[in-house]
Amino acid sequence: MKISIVRGAFLNPFELQNYSSLRRSFEISVYSSKHPISSNIDLPLEKLWSPTDLPNFPYKYPVLNRIFVDAHRLFGLEKMIKGSDIVHVAETYYGYTYQAVVAKRRGMVRRVVSTVWEIIPFSNESIKGRKQYKRMAYENIDHFIAVTEKAKQALIKEGVSPAKISVVNMGIDLKKFKPNLSAKKTKKVNILCVARLVPEKGVGDLLKAFLSLKENNQKINLTFVGSGPLKSELVGFKNVFVKSIPYHQIQKEYQKADIFCLPSRETKTWKEQYGMCLLEAMACGLPIVTTNSGAIPEVCGDVALISRHSDINELKTNLEKLIYNVNLRQSLSIASRQRAEERFNCQKTAKKIKKIYEEISCH
Repeated sequence: MKISIVRGAFLNPFELQNYSSLRRSFEISVYSSKHPISSNIDLPLEKLWSPTDLPNFPYKYPVLNRIFVDAHRLFGLEKMIKGSDIVHVAETYYGYTYQAVVAKRRGMVRRVVSTVWEIIPFSNESIKGRKQYKRMAYENIDHFIAVTEKAKQALIKEGVSPAKISVVNMGIDLKKFKPNLSAKKTKKVNILCVARLVPEKGVGDLLKAFLSLKENNQKINLTFVGSGPLKSELVGFKNVFVKSIPYHQIQKEYQKADIFCLPSRETKTWKEQYGMCLLEAMACGLPIVTTNSGAIPEVCGDVALISRHSDINELKTNLEKLIYNVNLRQSLSIASRQRAEERFNCQKTAKKIKKIYEEISCH
């Protein structure tokens, strides 16, 4: 069976690790833009030109989205995916999803599957043409893989039949992301945040909470791993470190940490859809402090201390609980790893996706 996985500029190894083992069962090709998030994947990859590959300029995406309806289209994609038994895209409004749907209507491909992360119903509809893209997706996509129950409910509210939706949690490599069992060499408590350094991830809230905690405790460190426009606002503070780490080495940062914190916020147009870093932290046996943004409570269950988003005082209080309570850290550490093993093993995810492929190909 020929499978074409299309991710455009959003191609990344975090999601694609859930498909790697499928190459033993299917003929798989992956398609991205020329400059995706990361092309460090172990599946056959073809890079196609996309409007997203243009150099950054003021209002880049607002301009491109008005020209193309959605900038995430890939030139020549239809020719490349022709003859596919299944084309696996993402969301309902991306340009490449529309291309796959049109290819199906023209008889160029047999089936289309879409992974959906979006948890806000009727989101991304303000741009002219987006509603039509989404409506065509509802009508022509054969099956939707929602990564959370929230994503499933958003699809249902938009009119998708529940029979066409499966909830499949994305997973990670539990052999790579695992607890560090060696003895700790320092008495300092290390807090880790892995995130894009942007306002909606709440990194500024975490910095404020940490600096307040540090006034009474100099034996705590805070490390941010990521990049983004807020980087310059996070550097220059004692005991605060900002790093960029390649994904194939990032597990080492989790294994050096004592507490993981993702303080995501919410806006009118964005809520945390999943948080792959939360899975990585759980797999490494880290106690977690996070917020109630979007799907985070569903992802973390009862293994994290959850604050109200944008509430710095509550964030500080939950961090304080873990900094000064070693027994609580240890119990949440065990619970975190157990939850990762039960729900977020990428090998189990791959088997669920394989079953979906086989079922829809028979219809």
